[in-house]
Amino acid sequence: MPHLLRQNMLLPNPPTVVMHDPRTHLRHLPPAYSPAQTPLSRERDFAPQVRYNLESPRKPKFRPCKVIFVGDCAVGKTAIVNRFCFDKFQSNYKATIGVDFELINFSILGHNYSLEMWDTAGQERFKCIAGAYYRNASVIVVTYDMSKRDTLESAKKWLHSALNYNTSQKPLIFLVGTKADLLTKEEFVRMERLAGLVAAELQAEYWSVSARSGFKVTEFFQRIAGLAFEEAVKQELKSIKNNPKETATQSSVKSQTFDLRSFFSSRFSPQKNGCAC
Repeated sequence: MPHLLRQNMLLPNPPTVVMHDPRTHLRHLPPAYSPAQTPLSRERDFAPQVRYNLESPRKPKFRPCKVIFVGDCAVGKTAIVNRFCFDKFQSNYKATIGVDFELINFSILGHNYSLEMWDTAGQERFKCIAGAYYRNASVIVVTYDMSKRDTLESAKKWLHSALNYNTSQKPLIFLVGTKADLLTKEEFVRMERLAGLVAAELQAEYWSVSARSGFKVTEFFQRIAGLAFEEAVKQELKSIKNNPKETATQSSVKSQTFDLRSFFSSRFSPQKNGCAC
């Protein structure tokens, strides 16, 4: 009988618990793959001025960050993007024709920030088409296959080509070695040593990842989002410093002055209609 009563009672549905994806919710600046060698940022967290600016009542709106992936054909550009965006891996990827596009949203220090990831084709016949998508890139990811040393040499040419389309700004540069799972321990150490020299030459931050096993893929994309977000905040602070009057006008809040005399006079003065008591 109590069981039947419980079935007939109209009970409210239990509240749904929304779990935030820890991969895309950042409260601290993700560390570098090699903190001692990165030319981008050796700080362990976001700069104090960045946090201070974000705590102000004014809520800044950030444009999506354009990230382009360049490198030889079949080095694993599509594989690492799909591993992070969809948590999947396929060993028989078809070669990218032209450009593929993915959008991933982050929440960084409570603010929305998006990465536009442009996966460009690595075949020479599509280089002219892909070059049209290089412009206005905030981040350039130069990718090479750790099991093929010649793709590391080609990385310099790909970066030079991408930078030719981005002369007005200085994008963040990453050199990423893929397919780390295919190497032995000795080969892995040897290739990382060579890639570290190339990264220093290119003024790029180096990472080794594996789309098949997921090794360091999440940490790599978090690092991109964190550094790009910090750079966007710093650019906003720079624009505020250069245009203080315009920014103050846009972000000012209308203050209302409180006159104590007018308050009491309006409250206790005789009204036109009816009794004033």
